[in-house]
Amino acid sequence: MAYDSLVAPAALFVRQNTARSPLKGKPVDLGVQGFPSIQRDAVAGAVPKFSIQIPQSQQGVHSHHQSQAPSSAQVPFQPTTPTQSVLPQSAVETPRPLTHTAQQPVEITTVATQSLSQPTQQAASSEISASAAPQSSALDFYTSQQLQQSKQADFGAYLELASAYAGKGDTTSAHHYYTEVLRLQPTCAVAWCGIAALYSSTGDHTRALLSYQEALLVHPNCVDAYIGLGAACKELSRSEEAVSCYQIAIQLQPGCARTHAALAGVYFEQGHLELSVACYSDAIALEPNFPEAYNDLGNALRALLRCQEAVQCYTACLQLHAQTAQVHGTTHHLLYSIAVTYNNLASVLKLQNRNDEACACYEHVTRLQPDSAESHANLGNAYKDTARQEQAILAYQQALALKPDYPAALANLVHSLQCVCDWRERKATFHRLEMDIVRQIYSGQPTSVQPFHAMAYPLNANLVLELTRLHARHIELAAERLRVPAFQHPPKNLLKAGQRLKVGYLSSDFGNHPLSHLMGSVFGSHARADVEVTCFALSAADGTEWRKRIEGEVEHFYDVSHLTSVQIATMVNQAGVQVLIDLNGYTKGARNEIFALRPAPVQVSYMGFPATTGARFIDYLVLDRVVAPEHLRHCYSEKLVYMPHCYFVNDYKQAHLDVLDPSTRPSRTEFGLPEDRFIFSCSNQLYKYDPETFTTWCNILRRVPNSVLWLLRFPPFGEPRIKSEAAARGIDPDRIIFTDVADKDVHIKRSGIADLFLDTPMCNAHTTGCDTLWAGCPVITLPLERMASRVCASLCHAAGFGEEMVVGSQSEYEERAVELALSPAKLSDLRSRLCAARLSAHLFDTKEWVRDFERCLLEMWRIYCTEDGPRDFEMSPQVSSQDTCPASASAAPAALQEVEGVPQMLAPTLTKTISSNPALVKALQKQGITPQLLTMHSMLVFALQQQGVSSSAPLYNSVSQQAH
Repeated sequence: MAYDSLVAPAALFVRQNTARSPLKGKPVDLGVQGFPSIQRDAVAGAVPKFSIQIPQSQQGVHSHHQSQAPSSAQVPFQPTTPTQSVLPQSAVETPRPLTHTAQQPVEITTVATQSLSQPTQQAASSEISASAAPQSSALDFYTSQQLQQSKQADFGAYLELASAYAGKGDTTSAHHYYTEVLRLQPTCAVAWCGIAALYSSTGDHTRALLSYQEALLVHPNCVDAYIGLGAACKELSRSEEAVSCYQIAIQLQPGCARTHAALAGVYFEQGHLELSVACYSDAIALEPNFPEAYNDLGNALRALLRCQEAVQCYTACLQLHAQTAQVHGTTHHLLYSIAVTYNNLASVLKLQNRNDEACACYEHVTRLQPDSAESHANLGNAYKDTARQEQAILAYQQALALKPDYPAALANLVHSLQCVCDWRERKATFHRLEMDIVRQIYSGQPTSVQPFHAMAYPLNANLVLELTRLHARHIELAAERLRVPAFQHPPKNLLKAGQRLKVGYLSSDFGNHPLSHLMGSVFGSHARADVEVTCFALSAADGTEWRKRIEGEVEHFYDVSHLTSVQIATMVNQAGVQVLIDLNGYTKGARNEIFALRPAPVQVSYMGFPATTGARFIDYLVLDRVVAPEHLRHCYSEKLVYMPHCYFVNDYKQAHLDVLDPSTRPSRTEFGLPEDRFIFSCSNQLYKYDPETFTTWCNILRRVPNSVLWLLRFPPFGEPRIKSEAAARGIDPDRIIFTDVADKDVHIKRSGIADLFLDTPMCNAHTTGCDTLWAGCPVITLPLERMASRVCASLCHAAGFGEEMVVGSQSEYEERAVELALSPAKLSDLRSRLCAARLSAHLFDTKEWVRDFERCLLEMWRIYCTEDGPRDFEMSPQVSSQDTCPASASAAPAALQEVEGVPQMLAPTLTKTISSNPALVKALQKQGITPQLLTMHSMLVFALQQQGVSSSAPLYNSVSQQAH
């Protein structure tokens, strides 16, 4: 990504006034985290390794870059107000280098060659003087009749002629005349360098490398040969040899700014970011008016998350380009370079959440490059990030009009259309998208579809798994390029009495985010006698109550948002974390390469990403049997940990108890809802909708005449599309009522004013499902195959109402909704039982969940210490010490399991019966007994009766007393 070296013979110095991606048109993937996955077409094994011969006078001399890594770069200018760039073919933009590509025309200038031997210096002097005149004049002169009739070969003329043809891009003629020079003088290093440069310009870096070696054989101190050899090694992915070549060139000619920049570029690709910054700073110190160095220094600073310094560098680059334009006018190369820098500036502005400024930069790029599909795709990304979906759609469509075969633009267009429920070309578009995914999987390219988006798409589970695995593999490749030695993990020792398991949570969502809304009390609720918990925050403090609560309650909390991924991984490792939990997955703000670096011996995915990660660096995924039944095991790459009830945790019993008071429930009129209508609701984001489900909703509205459908205006651009779809299905659009997003507390309370919540099957209500059930509103959900489509079913089962709220098909979905809407007494009974069960249901018992989760973490560590590798396991339910039966009853569970004919299916009914009696529930709670516990005791009594245990036996009496 950084500045490529200047490869040319001594008097044929190719000045880098153009910009390019080092990918030669191939994609770049940042993995969500800012570390490029560069795919190279290196010739593996085509050329044997060679050893760098350091000139005698230079042996023992080392570049200061080998031992020093300045911590910062001083940028000698004041930033101005910035006013986006060419997107590589991936869904995520990457900073672009201002470097040369063979496909771009180059400006040919000259440079002195002080290190050449005397004969070569004379030839070079002749070439320099000749090249001062226009190249066309040289060609006209040397191809004249006089030259053709000359019987004496003019060595200098051939050299000048080769240079002139090279400048015009006629590589065949240039090669011919360089060959003539070498026929006359085989020891001419300039000619060998010239031929090497021709090979480099055509992408034949293997032959270029060999030719530069020939130049060094005849002239061991040829600076240009070392520079060119470094560039060839870099292109062939022989980065260590490239570093050696550039270091020698700097020793021989310390004042060449562009060699320092070339060395910086290699350091950047190796992941040695501090060294890269130091070398770019040296280049700028030597040549203050070096715009490319400012641009690429900005890239390095951006990778170090020194965003404001990066903004300053990009701004300086633009200022220098503006000065050049004023003096010399604009050229194709200059406009291209300006566009690249605006792109890089926009990308770092997005990291700073300065989205409007980023949009302005990208808009500027499309004016500079109106025919660039990448520019329009970048602009679409910026619009999408600022929720300007309609404008994003237009930008993606323009990109595809310019470049029909553009998978990244298509993937982003599909997602934007999904967000606004534009289903007009849905089937054809998804077929095209699926074909792109298949091609990318088979070619090993980074996928254009992000795993998070794929959750809501009608794609085969196996295809999504392969897509996600490929995404994870490119994260691994990015981590490998960081060249971090393998971390030493804590020893595999079982915990002894008094020792604690060290657990780390890593997330960018410690703040006003659904994850913190759900897990707010979890981090501080761990038993400190057993578990030592540390939270590592990837985002800066947002000043909200959510962040402050977590910081105040957890044992250790570190804001690592300003650190690089390597620094964070090192910090996790040095803290001795034994089990590291990823609360992001593939969501916004994730830094997955930290997990790819393997700072902890056991690594777990939980909560943030409701799907498989496909990653070898994630050992376990925590879920439950409803979310992942045995017949769907093939959807996951990780080893599965089954929680005893519901994997999903929430904090409502601690944070939203006031919702249980009916007097706090707002009125319907406060939100523009009719008081005299049956209200079906769905507060899921619009991207979760699909046309089949919406057709079912319209059928329900048609069959329940006095009803409306209440939806969330998120995003706003989807409202007219939904109303249009309703009209097309024969439903009055006025029966579709939208309201705006509300604060968390208001949202939960108002969820209870609906009569029945209709879930989206493809991607369920997750946090919203908890909100709705806690508010006391019944739910209808249809689980499908993948995890994201089964979460709401898990919530309903854990609340105790799975059989009544979970259906098996679209037709059953419609029938259940209509049945409840047309049976007020039945719906009222369901609603009252749901309200009564909220304080006793497993779903809302956060403390019970934390105890179960700790047992899972301890079991993960036990398996790590005693077995060959991670494996699936299920954690059985555990009754707390205050609720357990006396010790004499400990044999009863086994007895219950052994008795044939025990009507265990009666348990849910019995529990619901108990829960529906508020007075009984209240009385039980005073005694510390839950309805579920009472049900279990009653079933044990029945089991003992079936086994013939006498009612006078102590065991029977003990259990019976507990039950009664």
